[in-house]
Amino acid sequence: MNRNPLLSKVAVIGLLMLLLAIPLLMVQGLIEERSARRSEAETEVARAHAGPQVLVGPVLQVPYTESYTRTVFVNGDAMQTREEPMVAYRTKLYFPQQMDTRSQLGTETRWRGIFPVTVFNSRHDSTGHFVWMPPQPQEPGGRITLGEPRLLVGLSDLRGLLSPPQLTLGGVPLNVGPATNTDKLPARLPLAASFDAAVLQPGKRIAFSLGMEVAGTGQMGWVPLADANTVKLSANWPHPSFGGDFLPRDRTVMAQGFEASWSVPALSTRAQQTFLQDVERSRALDTLSVSLANPVDVYRLTERATKYATMFIVLTFAAFFVLEMVRRWRIHPMQYLMIGAALVLFFLMLLSFSEQIGFFPAYLLASAACIGLLTHYLAHVLGGWRSALFMSGLLVALYGVLYGILISEDNALMMGSLLLFGVLGAIMVATRRLDWYSVMGTPAMPARARSHNPADALINKA
Repeated sequence: MNRNPLLSKVAVIGLLMLLLAIPLLMVQGLIEERSARRSEAETEVARAHAGPQVLVGPVLQVPYTESYTRTVFVNGDAMQTREEPMVAYRTKLYFPQQMDTRSQLGTETRWRGIFPVTVFNSRHDSTGHFVWMPPQPQEPGGRITLGEPRLLVGLSDLRGLLSPPQLTLGGVPLNVGPATNTDKLPARLPLAASFDAAVLQPGKRIAFSLGMEVAGTGQMGWVPLADANTVKLSANWPHPSFGGDFLPRDRTVMAQGFEASWSVPALSTRAQQTFLQDVERSRALDTLSVSLANPVDVYRLTERATKYATMFIVLTFAAFFVLEMVRRWRIHPMQYLMIGAALVLFFLMLLSFSEQIGFFPAYLLASAACIGLLTHYLAHVLGGWRSALFMSGLLVALYGVLYGILISEDNALMMGSLLLFGVLGAIMVATRRLDWYSVMGTPAMPARARSHNPADALINKA
């Protein structure tokens, strides 16, 4: 190895990078642990406040009995029959023909230790109408007798009800209470209000209104069960994330909040079919939803930063190594290790600071601390402030490019590729006149000795 000092130095630097991978893995594990604790804090707040909310309904439920007679054989004799009365108990569901919802949502931040959790209080006012048509007999000669009809309303987390819902049908207020005997419907529609069957007139529009005050955490959604659904939402949260199965037709996002509106006809969604075919809630319904997501997830950004940590250290070591060859610097492997340790510590400081002051200030503070430390150290290692400031300038550029990659997720691949290409180009330009044989301690072979082609030998002899 002493006969090839360049190869020895490269091998030692490679070993140092393998050693630095150990603390990098520890930092990544710490990021996962802190992210899990943040998720636990959100779960605790949702358990005490209310979880994500989804509004369903109202849906008109009409129970009825069908009376009919059935012909049966007497003692199994096909020649002797008699008529036996039968009664079948059935239920029919009706969805609104039109439903318009106006919602207002206000947010606030709750804290669990150092972890902020966004919760909301909201007001929802819906109007619409049903058109009732009587159920048809399913048996020949059947007679229909209506039971007590009800309006069913669903809310995914009833702990979020801030006051009793205000429900009217045909201008008459209804008392809303827990739903019972709903034939597997309470999972989706846990609230019910009974009313007089005399309100139901074939083919007549029956207007309704529904007002609800709802608290929740993280997400608000609506199920478009009507034949024509419109939802208009205004909120004071400036960073909405629209999800579900339908994006809003119109939206305006401002620094003070946002406004959004959806318009969904029944032909665009399978919510009604899914609801009727699968009332036990084992399949998800189509929804309109908005999430109150934090636009800057410090754990996601820090995790992305650590994924570039190896490349970051490789580029820094490569810059030191090339300049060591070109400028005849002498940097000991232990000094490489100290520099690498400072680079690894940057990611730990980034995580700890970002939990307290946010990602961007934390990135500035951690990078400034790391560059300041390395500048002071390199001024003594390289024997002067001029060389130290030159290397610090390279580190500033590298930290700047890394931040650009982190905040531009869509262009991260392109920016990373351009960075590697630029570094390779800089290394090739810086070493274009370097005699690698002399650096490796191997005498350069004369041109005649390097030529093994007989034609080249004849040309040289001539």
